[in-house]
Amino acid sequence: MNVLVIGLGLIGGSFALAVREVEPSARFSGVDRRPVLERALARRVVDRAIELDDVVALDAAVAEADLVFLAAPVAAIGAMLPRVLERAKVVTDCGSTKRAIVAQAQRSPRAGRFVPGHPMAGAPEGGIDLAEAGLFRDRRWLLCPEGADADAVELVEALVTRLGSRPVRVGIAEHDRAVALTSHAEQLVASALAALVVEFGAAGTAGPAFERATRGAGGPEEIWSDILATNADAVVAALAALRHELGAVEAGLAKPVPDLGPARALLARARAARKA
Repeated sequence: MNVLVIGLGLIGGSFALAVREVEPSARFSGVDRRPVLERALARRVVDRAIELDDVVALDAAVAEADLVFLAAPVAAIGAMLPRVLERAKVVTDCGSTKRAIVAQAQRSPRAGRFVPGHPMAGAPEGGIDLAEAGLFRDRRWLLCPEGADADAVELVEALVTRLGSRPVRVGIAEHDRAVALTSHAEQLVASALAALVVEFGAAGTAGPAFERATRGAGGPEEIWSDILATNADAVVAALAALRHELGAVEAGLAKPVPDLGPARALLARARAARKA
């Protein structure tokens, strides 16, 4: 198996290491900036390094690969896709939003060779040095097969399963609506909490609950700008729903004699949801 990984950060590097674990004979090529490539070669994440601006080598590597994995910010994935699809056998990605990326893929007559993907795994810090083969184990891996060729979907889904992930098929629009709640709004809420605690001088009182709630706060702006720009409508809807929930609690607590009903009801609903 010949695998090309474009973008060797935490996700791209971990993907290469994970596939190497289940396919020891596979050959891996990686595309990134020179300092990242040097680290990837030193860790044996990849066997061959290709610099981002080496277009000739990149095109040749795409044509040789059995699978191309795009592990870059959303805008970069979308920009690369039409060119990659000209030569690639099968392409998948890890983009956190799907509609904008799929729209770019559809510019290619070979759009069916693209299987949109999104591993629900990560860490507060990124980079090739933190890449690990076990990052995806027991994690959901969202796949959006609509419009993709059946054999391409089968290849990607089978590989994801071998990596120890749980493939979950979702529609493209459904994906973006869902992750707006499970990831994108969560990033903004966690970041707001982390900033407010410091601004209110309350950091010295923080305990495990605060640490859990803000573990992923403060994601890199260059990554999250793409995510929020390409899923703005869904994130707005998620934040509005959240505001509605908390607004009812706030209104109850603001009464001269606090009405605990909305807060108690929210806690009960959340408890039932977690059990389900």
